[in-house]
Amino acid sequence: MARATSTVIAGSQTPPATPERRRSLRKRVLWSGHVAAAETPIRCAVVDVSLQGMRVRLDEGMLPLGPLALAVSRFGTFKAEVVWIQDKMAGLRFLESIEHVADTIGRQLPLAA
Repeated sequence: MARATSTVIAGSQTPPATPERRRSLRKRVLWSGHVAAAETPIRCAVVDVSLQGMRVRLDEGMLPLGPLALAVSRFGTFKAEVVWIQDKMAGLRFLESIEHVADTIGRQLPLAA
């Protein structure tokens, strides 16, 4: 029996309907942050993180498509892009190297299997 996989393309407005195969371990967290992509920063909460990206819950507003800066109170600012948006949740893919993410976040939260 073949396994179904799904792919989310940058700019897509919804998350995949079927489970995807993750390339990295994902950890649940609750960190405050804000997205600097418009004139007014958009507050958010980071609800999970992996070496490839983060899932955030937006307090209000809408994220623009394309590159943005996500400032996480505990770790600094990361370059990222929106991969999917649904309601007040968004998936962001890091535009930083995996090594940078592992060095920055991995010091306090092991993200490798």
